[in-house]
Amino acid sequence: MQELTIQQTLQAAKKGNKLAREEFIENHKPLILKISSNLCKRYLTWGHDEELSIALVAFNQAIDDYDPAQGASFYGFAKTVITRRLIDYFRKESKHQLLSLTPSESDNDIDHHYASEASLEIYKEKEQHNDFAETVKSYIIVLDEYGITLENLVEVSPKHRDSKATLYKVAQKLCSQPDLLQYLSKNKCLPLKELELLTGVKRKVLERGRKYLIATVLILSDPEFRSLKNFTQIDSITTRKGLA
Repeated sequence: MQELTIQQTLQAAKKGNKLAREEFIENHKPLILKISSNLCKRYLTWGHDEELSIALVAFNQAIDDYDPAQGASFYGFAKTVITRRLIDYFRKESKHQLLSLTPSESDNDIDHHYASEASLEIYKEKEQHNDFAETVKSYIIVLDEYGITLENLVEVSPKHRDSKATLYKVAQKLCSQPDLLQYLSKNKCLPLKELELLTGVKRKVLERGRKYLIATVLILSDPEFRSLKNFTQIDSITTRKGLA
């Protein structure tokens, strides 16, 4: 199991290898916990919080539904599935609580009413988790894993349109290759030799545009960052976020 790549493990799980699936899920419980706790804005506990049970089912569903041909990383896809399932749960819980109110309210009923309204507000807030500011915050965190900051990107962003277009096409090509995406995710660096052979772009150009390339690939390959796609100028993101 440990010698298999993520893609091989996912394929084995899809084909009915229960041990591969169980070990994969067990090894990723910390990730499931992190995603769920961040969304709920409180620390969750296994065996105690229903949200984790829902997230676990969602992660299991992500294994079955993930298609590497779509270009997204498995982890980005799994996070999206977990988030949607939990938001559906928040919505149902809020509606259930609001419908349980009766016309004659005691003090306890009033407290419950306000608790229900608060729950609905929490749901509405969580439903906005993909707004621009929050997406950029998540993007900054992921960039940091590669040793990149937005300030770096403003400095190294190609000034010429042709150069930018070339690197963008390279990023698109990389995103179409699951093995290269996995290499980038695992090693936190570009597969320069393979990219040079694949695209015909000289290694020197790829090395010079390394940070911009990685930043663009992260946007193109992760559904969470899809809303940043229209911002080809990194300083546009910075300005909108108020970081410039």
